[in-house]
Amino acid sequence: MCGPSAGASSRSRCGSPAKNREARVADVPLWIWGVLAGLLALSGFFSSAETALFSLTERERKASAPSVRRLIARPSQLLISVLLLNLLVNVLYFAYAGRLQAGESGVRDAVVGLGVLVGLLVFGEILPKTLGLRARQRVAHFAAPILTAVVWGLAPITRPLRVVLDAIHRVLEGWIPAERGITADVLERVMERGEEEGVLLAEEADLLAEVIELDEIRVREIMTPRVDVLFLDVSGDGREEIVARALEERIPWLPVVDGGPDHVLGLVPLRELLRHEQRAIAQMVMPVKFVPEVASALDLLYSLREDRASEAVVIDEWGGTAGIVTAEDVFEELVGDLRAEDEDRVAPVEVLGGGHYRVAGGLSIRDWNDALGLDIVPSEFETVGGFVTALLGRMPRVGDRVRAGDLEMKVHEMRGRRIATVDIGIDRGEDRR
Repeated sequence: MCGPSAGASSRSRCGSPAKNREARVADVPLWIWGVLAGLLALSGFFSSAETALFSLTERERKASAPSVRRLIARPSQLLISVLLLNLLVNVLYFAYAGRLQAGESGVRDAVVGLGVLVGLLVFGEILPKTLGLRARQRVAHFAAPILTAVVWGLAPITRPLRVVLDAIHRVLEGWIPAERGITADVLERVMERGEEEGVLLAEEADLLAEVIELDEIRVREIMTPRVDVLFLDVSGDGREEIVARALEERIPWLPVVDGGPDHVLGLVPLRELLRHEQRAIAQMVMPVKFVPEVASALDLLYSLREDRASEAVVIDEWGGTAGIVTAEDVFEELVGDLRAEDEDRVAPVEVLGGGHYRVAGGLSIRDWNDALGLDIVPSEFETVGGFVTALLGRMPRVGDRVRAGDLEMKVHEMRGRRIATVDIGIDRGEDRR
């Protein structure tokens, strides 16, 4: 008996109520803590996997493993299975967590209950869902094999549930209006509001608006039509004239065809044609990407980025070549003509024949390297005229000649004290071999 009349030995056995509660909490078996930790980990796994799988974008789904694609192909069955197991895990978690409470009402029991709830929210929901969202592809690939087995094992339970849920869904369809996705108009209004409140600069808002509109622009609207495309036949017919035109028009790639524009074999870099004048065109052809003319400009940009390509051949509904489109064409829809300012400043390269060219003195070393396949490293100069002047070591005059490696250069025309044009001869030893 633990009353006031009890002896000292009895009081020592009974102890105070607070001490009794502490003793009972301390007496919780270690395996209970292990079970709670395991259930918390399972809850976190299911929460993370659910978030990762259902937040994958369309492109990420296509790039995922077959097991991931199979799971996502049956979203309702996957969702029901995950929710059922997660619910079961959480119920067991709270059931075992009840063993931590002392069994008597009081502040300690309330604190323990709150700690159990916070633990589930943080480690079973918030952190796992955040991880699943930020690393959705890795989490999805890790969880897919496990969830495949789970979905298969729960199929006898989930199938009847799906029948019931589908019936409820059909009943509610007539009462609940379908949700509309975020449209371009809604996004434009959001951007206008952001601009008014100073969150977005006017230039940023305009650029975002252009990006949104890319999804509504068809490739055929921005491509270069086939009648304006410079094609190079794999046989080499007219090779010199076509290369000369490509240099003048500053076209870095040429589509290679076999007998006509509708039979595109690939692309050849202009640089390779200049470096290897005697090499067969077929040996320099690189693979090309084909896109339908009805594809959106935004899809084109994603596709080019994925393949690390800069241009593609546009195909019409009959499978014929409609034209050529480049990443630059897409960017020009966003920021305007990328070449106009540069082309006004830099004159085109003129082919004189026999490995000789006439270039503008104001042509940058970078563009010069790209056009003629050179590897000149600029130092104190940035233009062809500056390069020639540096080699001369004095003010240039018409007729001055200098040599640098395989390059022989002659000042062709001066405008005041500035070199206007330079005649360049290139001695390509490999072509003679």
